[in-house]
Amino acid sequence: MTAPTTEGDRMPPVGPVTVAASSLLRWGAGADDFSEIHHDDAAARARGLEGAVVHGPLQVAVLVEQLRRWLGRPARITDVEATYLAPAPVGEPLVFDGEVVEVVPGEAGDEVLGCELRSRRPDGRTTVRVLARARTGPAGPGSALPVEQLRRALRLGEVAGTFRYQVQENDLEHFARAHEREPDPSGRVPATYFGALDPVERRDLHLDGFLLELPFPRTGGGNAFNEVEYVRPLQVGDEITVTTRYTEVYEKQGSSGTLLFRVRENEMTDASGAVVATSRCGHVLGFAVPASGTSEVAGR
Repeated sequence: MTAPTTEGDRMPPVGPVTVAASSLLRWGAGADDFSEIHHDDAAARARGLEGAVVHGPLQVAVLVEQLRRWLGRPARITDVEATYLAPAPVGEPLVFDGEVVEVVPGEAGDEVLGCELRSRRPDGRTTVRVLARARTGPAGPGSALPVEQLRRALRLGEVAGTFRYQVQENDLEHFARAHEREPDPSGRVPATYFGALDPVERRDLHLDGFLLELPFPRTGGGNAFNEVEYVRPLQVGDEITVTTRYTEVYEKQGSSGTLLFRVRENEMTDASGAVVATSRCGHVLGFAVPASGTSEVAGR
């Protein structure tokens, strides 16, 4: 597969391919997304769809993986931004393609490729569009963690994404089972459910995937903290708009290596525009950075 070098280079298309039911099942389990619209035609039609639909984030994952294979190493995908444009009915074949739309010089003597990727139905309608950026140069084993690059990718202080979710009864039932409790018969959602509306946890926002390509051994990672301040409880049927901003990126030395923190805030509003809750979440990744590497530390 020939890697891209100039603006206009096209990624070899994949498809038409029909997403297998087993793939949808595995994705739903892995992403904790058991919404009926992905496996129940009647439930999907009740929501105004043609029938059951393929998960949007699954299509994003296919496109990003295809781009990764096309670019090869040492290129690294640094930004991924997805827009969901149309439903993709289960059982209907899809074509995944894309091209380079921009090539600009990078700060380290490499190049940055801007790519547009698409998932398309047989009639040509685009179901998902992905804008991705990739750096073509290696991140050498002696380099420090890319704190400044991460700040740019996450657009600190700016809106990183806006997402709309509906609280559904089956979601509440699944959440209650996971916490070994019975759903509230009144339809009131427990306060801890606000954490389930985080776009990063739902795999709908993914701006820092390039961290997984760094040439340093991983020493751990996960949630550093989760805080929620809510104004009112949620109810089944609520439509919640979540606006996400990243606010901090910083580095610390820990017993297991260098720790890289990303902090984000979610503002949640209901259909009337009233704020129902705000949350603050921190994720951390640990890396074994060689002692000879120069480290750019962002203090707190």
